[in-house]
Amino acid sequence: MPGSGLLRLCWSSLCLLGMACLIAFGGASTAVAETAVAKIAVVSSMTGAATYYGVPVLDGVRLAVDEANATGQAPRIEITVHDDLSTDDGARDAAGAAVESGALVVVGPVQTTSSIAAGLTLTEGGLVSIVPTAHGDAVTSNETTFRAVISTSEMGEALANYLYYVLNGKRAAMTYPNNGYGRPVAKGFRRAAERLGIETSYYAFNSQQEREEAARRIAAEPDAPAVVLGMIGVDAVPLLTALRRLNVPGPRLGTDAIALESLHARFANEPEYQRDPGYFTDGVYAVSPMIIDSASADTLAFADRFRARFGRQPGWVELQAYEGTRLAIAAVRATSRAAAGANLAVRRKAIADYLISLDGPGHALSGPSGPLWFTPDRGRQQTVRMGRFHGTIFESAPLQLVRVPNPNSDDIASGAVVDVGNGHYARRQQVVYTGIYLNEIPRIDIAQSRFTADFYLWVRYASGGKGAADPADIDFPDLVRGTSDGKLPAASGQLDDGTSYQLWRMRGDFKNDFDLHRYPADLQTLAIRLFNARAATDRIVYVQDRRSAGNGAVPVPGAAQADDAKVTAGDPPPADAFGGAVANGAFRNLTQWEPLWAREGRADLVTASALGDPRLVGAEQIRELSGFDLTFQVRRLVLATLAKTLLPLGLMALIMLASLYFPNALVKEKITVAITGALSGAVLLAAINAQLGGIGYIIAVEYGFYVFFVLCLLCIVSVLVAEQFRVVKRPGAAILVERSARALYILALLATAAAAWYAVQKA
Repeated sequence: MPGSGLLRLCWSSLCLLGMACLIAFGGASTAVAETAVAKIAVVSSMTGAATYYGVPVLDGVRLAVDEANATGQAPRIEITVHDDLSTDDGARDAAGAAVESGALVVVGPVQTTSSIAAGLTLTEGGLVSIVPTAHGDAVTSNETTFRAVISTSEMGEALANYLYYVLNGKRAAMTYPNNGYGRPVAKGFRRAAERLGIETSYYAFNSQQEREEAARRIAAEPDAPAVVLGMIGVDAVPLLTALRRLNVPGPRLGTDAIALESLHARFANEPEYQRDPGYFTDGVYAVSPMIIDSASADTLAFADRFRARFGRQPGWVELQAYEGTRLAIAAVRATSRAAAGANLAVRRKAIADYLISLDGPGHALSGPSGPLWFTPDRGRQQTVRMGRFHGTIFESAPLQLVRVPNPNSDDIASGAVVDVGNGHYARRQQVVYTGIYLNEIPRIDIAQSRFTADFYLWVRYASGGKGAADPADIDFPDLVRGTSDGKLPAASGQLDDGTSYQLWRMRGDFKNDFDLHRYPADLQTLAIRLFNARAATDRIVYVQDRRSAGNGAVPVPGAAQADDAKVTAGDPPPADAFGGAVANGAFRNLTQWEPLWAREGRADLVTASALGDPRLVGAEQIRELSGFDLTFQVRRLVLATLAKTLLPLGLMALIMLASLYFPNALVKEKITVAITGALSGAVLLAAINAQLGGIGYIIAVEYGFYVFFVLCLLCIVSVLVAEQFRVVKRPGAAILVERSARALYILALLATAAAAWYAVQKA
């Protein structure tokens, strides 16, 4: 039939249309699935001699990827790890595997020679590599390599600038191995030394014998020149040993290869070390991309997140890997939409173009250590830190050179801002070693949101020269009322290391925000904070004085350690009469509180605004004030508090329970007891609220009062209902009401007690 043929034709057309839709939908889903995940390859030294770089790098990468994926932003990032075996051949093989893996960008390799070896393979595959830790100047000779860390020659320049502008050095002896690491360091130092007029002798060596001869020749030089070590640890350790035994008096400066607190342990087999572990390292300077004690607020926040994730303190290697991965993720996500559906080569090219577009502070990404952008040769301009060993402690040196993006001509003319070469300027930043020793907390006033503290405060610092701020010009933003000796310190003087020391005794009332949601099972964290409101962190940074104070969180003597106490990894130092943060009897007058822990450290105040300063652009538009604080946590003694404040309420609750067993003739007395209990509870609740001040939320103890008021109402209602049943000649119903009221009352008391016990345990 013609109609049936037409019907079959229509049915066939519908089927074909449906199949086409399914195919199109499936293809679109596949495309979405393909773009929903992006791969980043990590080429790192997971085995072999360079694992001291390779393993920490992977931890920094993982943290950056975890944080990026936690935002839910597409595409989701996955990493593939390729081990270069700490060899150049292994790096070539790992680079080839990364090209074939479908990755859009590579983070790594971690060594200079490995990066150069892998570069050709990556370039042929059109694959960008962001090198996080390889300093070598030559790593960017491959056109798809971006170096996210200061170069080796720039480290040499930094050493020369520091020697001249901070240590006032006019003569130096530069010694270095004649290899791909030592020559660029020497080249950078020579470039800056010639500009600054530093008279320098250069000693290159190719063997152990030549290295020992270099040490002897340096010791024989007149006028004790500063010794600059352009080498890694394998050469620096024996050279430092020789120089110390030859009694070379001049300062010794090295690269980030020796900027490690563990450096002193490499001298453990020497007899001098047995007598004094800091014998070979004391006074040694070393440059580093990051030193945690004087790092910025963003870097400290990164360190906190890293410790929470991996349970250890990060170093500059982990930070550089994190920032390199942040750059890679930003490039992938910035180009994912525009390059969606394009082939792999086009997407890889788009990532390279994006990284090239980060060509200055105005186009930079924000990073923990500063703005992330690349120079025309795909390197990174980066402010470095100078550390100094005090015995075995490696800490930020008292003075730093910090880049000034847009210097003031008057500052340049006065010498407050100095020329560090290549059109860049820097100012001297004072690192102020700070400590607080808590003598006593005699009072905590919840109603007034205050606590009283008596403590010592001390600072040690070096003079910052012309235009420097006063490190003793300190403000306490939470100080409501108090006294101090101000410009008359309890002690002051000049120390052998060239720093000034000042000590003050203070006593005052400090404002504090108390959290009373869980009162009376509450924990309170109190803080004594200080800032220098007249100098930003490019001028002054307050750091913890590790030489005379505990490091990190210190358990209070005689107190139990809280489960959530923020104790750093490792055994904390003892809180003794001088080395701890808290005196033994500091909390003796707080009869209702138990001290848990105390911690002192950095507390920077960051304002994410240029505050009208047109010289700050892009990622630099922040104002950061350096501060310091002593934070301690106390826990309220629940039983003591309940016995003092809620004992009358408990007695009234028992009296009301007893009233439910009064004979029927005492109806009036039953109601009187319930009403009296309700009024007493209201008065007691008002008294507690008066002690705690104006609180705009419900605290835990109030729920207990609400239960008490409901029980009062239950007593009144049950008596009235039972009496009404008796009036209408229904004694059985009256008895049932009375028994039910008693049972409900007892169950409510037990449930309230159980809930209170659970709340205390949870607290």
